[in-house]
Amino acid sequence: MDSPDYDLNSPEDFLKNEHFRRWVKYRGEDDRSFWEDFLNRYPEKRPAYEEAVATLLVIFGDDPDEESDLVRAGRLRALLDAGAGKAEPLPLWRWLRWIAAVLVIGLGFWWSKAGYESRIAGYRLEHPIALEEEAWITRQNQSKEVLLVNLPDGSSVLLSKASSIRFVKKMNGARRDVYLDGEGFFEVVKNPAKPFLVHTDKLTTRVLGTSFRVKSFPGQAEAEVVVKTGKVAVMTGDNDAAEPLMLYPNQRVSLIRKNDKVFRSVTGAVSAEAATAIEAEPFDFQFTPVSEAFKTLEMHYAVKIHFDQEKMGRCTVTAALKDEPFLEKIRLICLATESSFEIKGDQVSISGIGCP
Repeated sequence: MDSPDYDLNSPEDFLKNEHFRRWVKYRGEDDRSFWEDFLNRYPEKRPAYEEAVATLLVIFGDDPDEESDLVRAGRLRALLDAGAGKAEPLPLWRWLRWIAAVLVIGLGFWWSKAGYESRIAGYRLEHPIALEEEAWITRQNQSKEVLLVNLPDGSSVLLSKASSIRFVKKMNGARRDVYLDGEGFFEVVKNPAKPFLVHTDKLTTRVLGTSFRVKSFPGQAEAEVVVKTGKVAVMTGDNDAAEPLMLYPNQRVSLIRKNDKVFRSVTGAVSAEAATAIEAEPFDFQFTPVSEAFKTLEMHYAVKIHFDQEKMGRCTVTAALKDEPFLEKIRLICLATESSFEIKGDQVSISGIGCP
């Protein structure tokens, strides 16, 4: 069989995968061997795999077959056992949870075909499900300068003027979702187990850990994504059947909506004129005086860094911090200089014993 995309991390990733859907629905022996090998290679992806299996079995319950709810539960258990390989058996509480999910079929719960389409699409959700409004934070930049926003997972966003971002207070779910109106430069903490998704009205950008810029203002026909480091997958917000578009360092994709269609244009070697200051900055420090390193951060992140010039005047830093989020940059510099930091708004205070 053709190999599916190994970039499968969330339940939605599995649900969008044709080979995975075929395995759950028809349970072919060839597919069984493939997915057993897959989970042996990537045991950390088993929880997302299990949730996707349960979801599809609930959905397939809409088909006019003659299986009872208990038979479906047995099928689910067999599938999970097959995918487990030599892993330990599922805890009883988790097994009971999956049985409950399958029994939902008989109640005609909210797993409609339309619901399934929206779950596997992976595009923007207008109203996040099952999260109260007060669980979300919205930050708006109404100034003329960029605004630094530090996210709960340690990632950072430089928000351009007339832009806003919305995110959950605690990123404890299977993935990290943020909703952007306007333009922002993202530096994302690497976490393969929790994909990071930036949703706009025109596109969704999905990453595991990288730095990139997204520009998509409401009411404007054109949107773009520019990658500084790492790799991102860009999906249009049309819920069409097109495969995600993969972008690599120094590549840019422009999307233009015209006559209800989206035209994509990918270019490489982003010019110096097209790149923003932070995209062009390497953040490569080689025995650099710490005062200069702090000035570089101040300039690009629109913050004020306070430190004792006399104590830290002899301190230097050697580090390549090209795609590290702002908080990680500060943490690593402080680690190298045996100092600590405190942040209040756009003010950063550094304290330490200094360097001899």
